[in-house]
Amino acid sequence: MNKAERLWNLRDGVLAWLYELRVEQITVSEADPSAFMAATSWSDTVVTAAELNSAIDWLKDEGYVEGVGTMQGVVVRPCLSAYGERYAASGKSVRDLPGVVEVQSPYLHIEGSRGVAVAFGSHNVTQTVNVHQRLEQAQVLAQAIEQALPGVSDEQLRATAEKLAAEIRAESESETPKPGRMKTLAATAMTSIATAAGTDLGKAIAQAAIPLLS
Repeated sequence: MNKAERLWNLRDGVLAWLYELRVEQITVSEADPSAFMAATSWSDTVVTAAELNSAIDWLKDEGYVEGVGTMQGVVVRPCLSAYGERYAASGKSVRDLPGVVEVQSPYLHIEGSRGVAVAFGSHNVTQTVNVHQRLEQAQVLAQAIEQALPGVSDEQLRATAEKLAAEIRAESESETPKPGRMKTLAATAMTSIATAAGTDLGKAIAQAAIPLLS
């Protein structure tokens, strides 16, 4: 991987990592390279603290990330902005380049980027997902939402979650399923239902939704 490719992959990886932290409701005082590489199964050479903070600083300047910059080049308490959260959920690369997406599971594949190692809880396993597998993933997501329903105290949100699960099942059982529709439903599950469901159940929803976001 050349330097330019590594730079963009690192920025995409950091965005995806901070999104995972957001879903799990985890805050960090500052970015730790070891934690980043472990969470994303980073497949390139070791990421230094300077590189990681440089990527965060760039994301902060571009509006994806919030945090407090310091004279030492460290961004304190980095987290996604509202814009960054929506953008991360879209699965697009911060390069904003058009491209054909090869769906990978359980990877959060970044559109327009090659070799981005952001495979949460995985170890260098890449799998091209066919239509049948994608529909199965949708069923897994619907089940994860349904299992989280008892823990959602807000009645309106619970009703929304029930409707979302039903829509995902209906789309997955359709004779002509629409990938764009499935992606929209998965993004909704990631940005609203997963957060409200609590840490463990929310993580299960997020992990089930990630393959459908590509």
